[in-house]
Amino acid sequence: MNDKIQYIDKTSRIPLMGVDFLGVIDRGTNVIELKPLTLCNLQCKYCFVSSGNYDNNFIVDSNYLIEKVLDLVRLKGDYGLEIHLSPYGEILLYKEIDSLLNKLSNIKGISTISMQTNGLLLSKQVINNLKKSNLTRINVSLNSLKEETDCYLCNCTKYDVEKLIKNMYTLMNSGIQVLIAPVWFPGENDKDIEDIIEFVLKVRSEGYSKSQLQIGIQKYLIYKTGRTLKKIQPKTWDYFYLYLSKLEKKFKIKLKLGPNDFGIHKRKRVSTLNLQENDLIKIEIVSRGRWENECIGKINDFLGIKVLLKKPFIFTDELIGKVVEVKVIKANYKDNLLTALFPHNL
Repeated sequence: MNDKIQYIDKTSRIPLMGVDFLGVIDRGTNVIELKPLTLCNLQCKYCFVSSGNYDNNFIVDSNYLIEKVLDLVRLKGDYGLEIHLSPYGEILLYKEIDSLLNKLSNIKGISTISMQTNGLLLSKQVINNLKKSNLTRINVSLNSLKEETDCYLCNCTKYDVEKLIKNMYTLMNSGIQVLIAPVWFPGENDKDIEDIIEFVLKVRSEGYSKSQLQIGIQKYLIYKTGRTLKKIQPKTWDYFYLYLSKLEKKFKIKLKLGPNDFGIHKRKRVSTLNLQENDLIKIEIVSRGRWENECIGKINDFLGIKVLLKKPFIFTDELIGKVVEVKVIKANYKDNLLTALFPHNL
Protein backbone atom coordinates (compact mmCIF):
# COMPACT_ATOMS: atom_id res chain seq x y z
CA MET A 1 0.00 0.00 0.00
CA ASN A 2 1.17 3.53 -0.74
CA ASP A 3 1.99 5.85 2.15
CA LYS A 4 0.14 8.81 0.59
CA ILE A 5 -3.23 8.87 2.34
CA GLN A 6 -5.72 11.73 2.16
CA TYR A 7 -8.38 12.05 4.86
CA ILE A 8 -11.70 13.35 3.58
CA ASP A 9 -14.10 15.13 5.89
CA LYS A 10 -16.57 17.97 5.46
CA THR A 11 -13.82 20.59 5.59
CA SER A 12 -12.04 18.96 2.64
CA ARG A 13 -14.72 20.35 0.29
CA ILE A 14 -14.67 17.06 -1.62
CA PRO A 15 -18.24 15.96 -2.49
CA LEU A 16 -19.13 12.35 -1.70
CA MET A 17 -21.44 11.76 -4.66
CA GLY A 18 -20.51 11.25 -8.29
CA VAL A 19 -17.03 9.69 -7.92
CA ASP A 20 -16.75 5.93 -8.31
CA PHE A 21 -13.93 5.15 -5.87
CA LEU A 22 -15.09 6.98 -2.75
CA GLY A 23 -18.10 8.24 -0.88
CA VAL A 24 -21.70 7.27 -1.56
CA ILE A 25 -23.13 5.47 -4.59
CA ASP A 26 -26.85 5.63 -5.45
CA ARG A 27 -28.00 3.17 -8.12
CA GLY A 28 -31.67 4.13 -7.86
CA THR A 29 -32.66 1.32 -5.48
CA ASN A 30 -33.20 0.86 -1.76
CA VAL A 31 -29.51 -0.05 -1.44
CA ILE A 32 -27.05 2.73 -0.59
CA GLU A 33 -23.41 1.83 -1.24
CA LEU A 34 -20.63 3.32 0.86
CA LYS A 35 -16.97 3.46 -0.10
CA PRO A 36 -15.11 4.70 3.00
CA LEU A 37 -11.53 3.98 1.87
CA THR A 38 -9.28 2.78 -0.93
CA LEU A 39 -6.70 0.85 1.14
CA CYS A 40 -6.34 -2.90 0.59
CA ASN A 41 -4.26 -5.68 2.12
CA LEU A 42 -4.10 -7.58 -1.18
CA GLN A 43 -3.20 -6.93 -4.81
CA CYS A 44 -5.35 -9.58 -6.47
CA LYS A 45 -4.32 -10.44 -10.01
CA TYR A 46 -7.90 -10.09 -11.22
CA CYS A 47 -8.97 -6.92 -9.37
CA PHE A 48 -11.01 -4.87 -11.82
CA VAL A 49 -10.22 -1.62 -9.94
CA SER A 50 -6.49 -2.35 -9.38
CA SER A 51 -6.87 -1.93 -5.64
CA GLY A 52 -3.84 -2.30 -3.39
CA ASN A 53 -1.27 -0.23 -5.28
CA TYR A 54 -2.75 3.21 -5.89
CA ASP A 55 -0.38 6.19 -6.01
CA ASN A 56 -2.69 7.92 -3.53
CA ASN A 57 -5.24 6.51 -1.10
CA PHE A 58 -8.30 8.00 0.58
CA ILE A 59 -10.08 7.56 3.90
CA VAL A 60 -13.49 9.18 4.43
CA ASP A 61 -14.62 10.47 7.82
CA SER A 62 -17.52 8.42 9.17
CA ASN A 63 -19.49 11.51 10.23
CA TYR A 64 -19.24 12.91 6.71
CA LEU A 65 -20.56 9.62 5.31
CA ILE A 66 -23.43 9.58 7.79
CA GLU A 67 -24.41 13.11 6.79
CA LYS A 68 -24.78 12.01 3.16
CA VAL A 69 -26.58 8.80 4.12
CA LEU A 70 -29.16 10.85 6.01
CA ASP A 71 -29.68 12.99 2.90
CA LEU A 72 -30.44 9.84 0.88
CA VAL A 73 -32.70 8.38 3.56
CA ARG A 74 -34.79 11.54 3.42
CA LEU A 75 -34.91 11.26 -0.38
CA LYS A 76 -35.68 7.53 -0.62
CA GLY A 77 -37.92 7.15 2.42
CA ASP A 78 -37.06 5.85 5.88
CA TYR A 79 -38.12 2.22 5.38
CA GLY A 80 -36.59 -0.99 4.02
CA LEU A 81 -33.16 0.44 3.22
CA GLU A 82 -29.89 -1.48 2.98
CA ILE A 83 -26.42 -0.04 3.46
CA HIS A 84 -23.73 -1.97 1.59
CA LEU A 85 -20.08 -1.27 2.41
CA SER A 86 -18.18 -2.09 -0.79
CA PRO A 87 -14.99 -0.03 -1.05
CA TYR A 88 -12.33 -0.16 -3.72
CA GLY A 89 -10.24 -1.87 -1.04
CA GLU A 90 -10.66 -3.84 2.18
CA ILE A 91 -13.35 -2.57 4.56
CA LEU A 92 -11.77 -4.14 7.66
CA LEU A 93 -8.82 -1.73 7.27
CA TYR A 94 -11.23 1.12 8.02
CA LYS A 95 -10.46 2.15 11.61
CA GLU A 96 -13.86 3.81 12.03
CA ILE A 97 -15.79 0.69 11.00
CA ASP A 98 -17.38 0.02 14.40
CA SER A 99 -18.34 3.66 14.85
CA LEU A 100 -19.79 3.82 11.33
CA LEU A 101 -21.83 0.63 11.79
CA ASN A 102 -23.21 1.82 15.12
CA LYS A 103 -24.28 5.15 13.64
CA LEU A 104 -25.90 3.45 10.66
CA SER A 105 -27.82 0.99 12.83
CA ASN A 106 -29.40 3.90 14.70
CA ILE A 107 -30.82 5.52 11.56
CA LYS A 108 -34.55 4.94 11.11
CA GLY A 109 -35.33 3.05 7.91
CA ILE A 110 -32.07 1.11 7.62
CA SER A 111 -33.04 -2.54 8.07
CA THR A 112 -29.98 -4.24 6.59
CA ILE A 113 -26.26 -3.49 6.81
CA SER A 114 -23.93 -5.60 4.68
CA MET A 115 -20.27 -5.48 3.73
CA GLN A 116 -17.84 -6.95 1.21
CA THR A 117 -14.49 -8.32 2.46
CA ASN A 118 -11.74 -10.77 1.58
CA GLY A 119 -12.10 -11.98 5.16
CA LEU A 120 -8.41 -12.35 5.93
CA LEU A 121 -8.51 -9.75 8.71
CA LEU A 122 -11.40 -11.42 10.54
CA SER A 123 -10.85 -12.59 14.11
CA LYS A 124 -13.05 -13.44 17.09
CA GLN A 125 -12.65 -9.91 18.41
CA VAL A 126 -13.44 -8.32 15.06
CA ILE A 127 -16.51 -10.54 14.67
CA ASN A 128 -17.66 -9.73 18.20
CA ASN A 129 -17.41 -6.01 17.38
CA LEU A 130 -19.33 -6.51 14.12
CA LYS A 131 -22.08 -8.32 16.01
CA LYS A 132 -22.30 -5.54 18.60
CA SER A 133 -22.47 -3.03 15.75
CA ASN A 134 -25.49 -4.84 14.23
CA LEU A 135 -23.95 -6.02 10.96
CA THR A 136 -26.52 -8.10 9.06
CA ARG A 137 -24.53 -9.87 6.36
CA ILE A 138 -20.93 -10.23 5.27
CA ASN A 139 -19.96 -11.15 1.70
CA VAL A 140 -16.66 -13.04 1.62
CA SER A 141 -14.55 -13.12 -1.54
CA LEU A 142 -13.28 -16.71 -1.57
CA ASN A 143 -12.33 -18.27 -4.91
CA SER A 144 -11.00 -21.64 -3.77
CA LEU A 145 -10.72 -23.87 -0.71
CA LYS A 146 -7.09 -24.51 -1.67
CA GLU A 147 -4.54 -22.11 -0.22
CA GLU A 148 -2.21 -22.50 -3.20
CA THR A 149 -4.90 -21.38 -5.65
CA ASP A 150 -5.97 -18.45 -3.47
CA CYS A 151 -2.36 -17.32 -3.06
CA TYR A 152 -1.95 -17.36 -6.83
CA LEU A 153 -5.18 -15.48 -7.56
CA CYS A 154 -4.70 -12.96 -4.75
CA ASN A 155 -0.97 -12.51 -5.40
CA CYS A 156 0.05 -13.27 -1.82
CA THR A 157 2.32 -15.74 -0.01
CA LYS A 158 -0.12 -16.81 2.71
CA TYR A 159 -3.89 -17.30 2.58
CA ASP A 160 -5.20 -19.15 5.63
CA VAL A 161 -8.33 -20.83 4.26
CA GLU A 162 -8.80 -22.94 7.39
CA LYS A 163 -8.84 -19.86 9.60
CA LEU A 164 -11.25 -18.11 7.24
CA ILE A 165 -13.65 -21.07 7.34
CA LYS A 166 -13.54 -21.10 11.15
CA ASN A 167 -14.33 -17.40 11.16
CA MET A 168 -17.29 -17.97 8.84
CA TYR A 169 -18.69 -20.43 11.37
CA THR A 170 -18.11 -17.86 14.12
CA LEU A 171 -19.96 -15.25 12.06
CA MET A 172 -22.97 -17.52 11.55
CA ASN A 173 -23.01 -18.54 15.22
CA SER A 174 -22.97 -14.83 16.09
CA GLY A 175 -26.10 -14.20 14.03
CA ILE A 176 -24.31 -12.60 11.07
CA GLN A 177 -25.30 -14.01 7.68
CA VAL A 178 -22.48 -15.13 5.37
CA LEU A 179 -22.45 -15.04 1.58
CA ILE A 180 -19.47 -16.67 -0.12
CA ALA A 181 -18.81 -14.79 -3.36
CA PRO A 182 -16.29 -16.61 -5.55
CA VAL A 183 -15.33 -15.34 -8.98
CA TRP A 184 -15.43 -17.97 -11.71
CA PHE A 185 -12.30 -17.90 -13.85
CA PRO A 186 -13.12 -20.24 -16.77
CA GLY A 187 -10.60 -23.05 -16.98
CA GLU A 188 -8.78 -21.87 -13.85
CA ASN A 189 -10.99 -22.60 -10.83
CA ASP A 190 -13.86 -24.69 -12.23
CA LYS A 191 -13.25 -27.52 -9.75
CA ASP A 192 -12.75 -24.99 -6.95
CA ILE A 193 -16.20 -23.53 -7.59
CA GLU A 194 -17.70 -27.00 -7.25
CA ASP A 195 -15.72 -27.56 -4.04
CA ILE A 196 -17.18 -24.36 -2.58
CA ILE A 197 -20.71 -25.43 -3.55
CA GLU A 198 -20.16 -28.78 -1.83
CA PHE A 199 -18.84 -26.94 1.23
CA VAL A 200 -21.99 -24.78 1.37
CA LEU A 201 -24.20 -27.88 1.10
CA LYS A 202 -22.17 -29.59 3.83
CA VAL A 203 -22.58 -26.63 6.20
CA ARG A 204 -26.32 -26.49 5.51
CA SER A 205 -26.57 -30.21 6.28
CA GLU A 206 -25.13 -29.39 9.70
CA GLY A 207 -28.22 -27.35 10.52
CA TYR A 208 -27.38 -23.89 9.19
CA SER A 209 -30.11 -22.34 7.06
CA LYS A 210 -29.95 -21.05 3.50
CA SER A 211 -30.14 -17.50 4.79
CA GLN A 212 -27.28 -18.10 7.22
CA LEU A 213 -24.96 -19.28 4.44
CA GLN A 214 -25.43 -18.32 0.79
CA ILE A 215 -23.27 -18.57 -2.29
CA GLY A 216 -23.19 -15.99 -5.06
CA ILE A 217 -20.89 -16.91 -7.93
CA GLN A 218 -19.56 -13.88 -9.79
CA LYS A 219 -18.67 -13.51 -13.45
CA TYR A 220 -15.06 -12.61 -14.25
CA LEU A 221 -15.02 -9.12 -15.75
CA ILE A 222 -12.26 -7.10 -17.40
CA TYR A 223 -11.93 -3.31 -17.27
CA LYS A 224 -9.34 -1.07 -18.91
CA THR A 225 -8.03 0.21 -15.57
CA GLY A 226 -8.10 -3.18 -13.84
CA ARG A 227 -5.71 -6.09 -13.52
CA THR A 228 -6.36 -9.22 -15.55
CA LEU A 229 -5.40 -12.89 -15.41
CA LYS A 230 -3.31 -13.90 -18.39
CA LYS A 231 -4.81 -16.36 -20.87
CA ILE A 232 -8.27 -16.21 -19.26
CA GLN A 233 -11.02 -14.62 -21.31
CA PRO A 234 -14.39 -13.69 -19.78
CA LYS A 235 -17.41 -15.56 -21.08
CA THR A 236 -20.61 -13.93 -22.27
CA TRP A 237 -23.42 -13.43 -19.77
CA ASP A 238 -25.48 -16.08 -21.58
CA TYR A 239 -22.63 -18.56 -21.26
CA PHE A 240 -22.18 -17.65 -17.58
CA TYR A 241 -25.84 -18.25 -16.75
CA LEU A 242 -25.80 -21.51 -18.70
CA TYR A 243 -22.82 -22.55 -16.55
CA LEU A 244 -24.78 -21.69 -13.39
CA SER A 245 -27.79 -23.64 -14.65
CA LYS A 246 -25.67 -26.74 -15.15
CA LEU A 247 -24.25 -26.42 -11.63
CA GLU A 248 -27.75 -25.91 -10.21
CA LYS A 249 -28.91 -29.11 -11.87
CA LYS A 250 -25.83 -31.05 -10.76
CA PHE A 251 -25.87 -29.96 -7.12
CA LYS A 252 -29.59 -29.15 -6.68
CA ILE A 253 -28.86 -25.70 -5.30
CA LYS A 254 -29.98 -22.22 -6.32
CA LEU A 255 -27.09 -20.25 -7.80
CA LYS A 256 -28.72 -17.65 -10.04
CA LEU A 257 -29.38 -14.84 -7.60
CA GLY A 258 -31.11 -11.59 -8.47
CA PRO A 259 -32.37 -8.40 -6.81
CA ASN A 260 -35.49 -10.13 -5.44
CA ASP A 261 -33.34 -12.56 -3.46
CA PHE A 262 -31.97 -9.63 -1.47
CA GLY A 263 -35.09 -7.50 -1.32
CA ILE A 264 -33.65 -4.95 -3.74
CA HIS A 265 -36.17 -2.74 -5.49
CA LYS A 266 -36.31 0.60 -7.28
CA ARG A 267 -36.36 3.76 -5.20
CA LYS A 268 -36.01 7.46 -5.93
CA ARG A 269 -32.47 8.46 -6.95
CA VAL A 270 -30.39 11.60 -6.60
CA SER A 271 -30.08 13.99 -9.51
CA THR A 272 -26.86 14.37 -11.49
CA LEU A 273 -28.08 17.60 -13.10
CA ASN A 274 -29.08 15.83 -16.34
CA LEU A 275 -25.50 15.96 -17.57
CA GLN A 276 -24.88 14.25 -20.90
CA GLU A 277 -21.83 12.80 -22.59
CA ASN A 278 -19.85 15.53 -24.43
CA ASP A 279 -21.30 18.31 -22.27
CA LEU A 280 -18.79 21.03 -21.37
CA ILE A 281 -19.03 22.16 -17.75
CA LYS A 282 -17.07 24.32 -15.32
CA ILE A 283 -15.76 22.52 -12.23
CA GLU A 284 -13.34 23.30 -9.41
CA ILE A 285 -10.46 20.89 -8.92
CA VAL A 286 -10.46 20.01 -5.21
CA SER A 287 -8.18 16.98 -4.88
CA ARG A 288 -5.70 14.66 -6.50
CA GLY A 289 -6.99 11.24 -7.55
CA ARG A 290 -5.64 7.71 -7.16
CA TRP A 291 -3.24 8.10 -10.07
CA GLU A 292 -1.09 10.91 -11.43
CA ASN A 293 -3.47 11.27 -14.39
CA GLU A 294 -6.60 11.60 -12.22
CA CYS A 295 -8.13 14.23 -9.97
CA ILE A 296 -11.45 15.05 -8.31
CA GLY A 297 -13.62 17.92 -9.46
CA LYS A 298 -16.40 19.69 -7.59
CA ILE A 299 -19.59 20.52 -9.48
CA ASN A 300 -21.43 21.70 -6.37
CA ASP A 301 -21.40 20.95 -2.64
CA PHE A 302 -23.29 17.70 -3.23
CA LEU A 303 -21.87 16.40 -6.49
CA GLY A 304 -18.33 15.63 -7.57
CA ILE A 305 -16.82 14.25 -10.77
CA LYS A 306 -13.77 12.14 -11.56
CA VAL A 307 -11.48 14.01 -13.94
CA LEU A 308 -9.00 12.21 -16.18
CA LEU A 309 -6.01 14.28 -17.24
CA LYS A 310 -5.14 13.97 -20.90
CA LYS A 311 -1.54 13.05 -21.68
CA PRO A 312 1.01 14.51 -21.22
CA PHE A 313 -0.70 16.34 -18.32
CA ILE A 314 -0.30 14.94 -14.79
CA PHE A 315 -1.64 16.16 -11.47
CA THR A 316 0.26 18.83 -9.55
CA ASP A 317 -0.76 20.72 -6.41
CA GLU A 318 -1.01 23.90 -8.48
CA LEU A 319 -4.27 22.56 -9.92
CA ILE A 320 -6.04 22.63 -6.54
CA GLY A 321 -8.63 25.40 -6.41
CA LYS A 322 -8.56 26.12 -10.13
CA VAL A 323 -11.87 26.40 -11.99
CA VAL A 324 -11.56 24.72 -15.38
CA GLU A 325 -13.78 23.62 -18.23
CA VAL A 326 -13.99 19.85 -18.66
CA LYS A 327 -15.72 17.55 -21.11
CA VAL A 328 -18.09 14.95 -19.69
CA ILE A 329 -17.13 11.53 -21.09
CA LYS A 330 -19.35 9.42 -18.83
CA ALA A 331 -22.72 10.26 -17.30
CA ASN A 332 -24.22 7.01 -16.07
CA TYR A 333 -27.64 7.56 -14.53
CA LYS A 334 -27.87 3.93 -13.48
CA ASP A 335 -25.25 4.50 -10.80
CA ASN A 336 -24.98 8.31 -10.71
CA LEU A 337 -21.26 8.29 -11.53
CA LEU A 338 -19.58 10.98 -13.60
CA THR A 339 -16.26 11.17 -15.45
CA ALA A 340 -14.75 14.08 -17.36
CA LEU A 341 -11.66 14.84 -19.44
CA PHE A 342 -9.25 17.78 -19.04
CA PRO A 343 -8.03 19.47 -21.08
CA HIS A 344 -10.62 18.60 -23.69
CA ASN A 345 -9.54 20.83 -26.55
CA LEU A 346 -6.10 19.44 -27.38
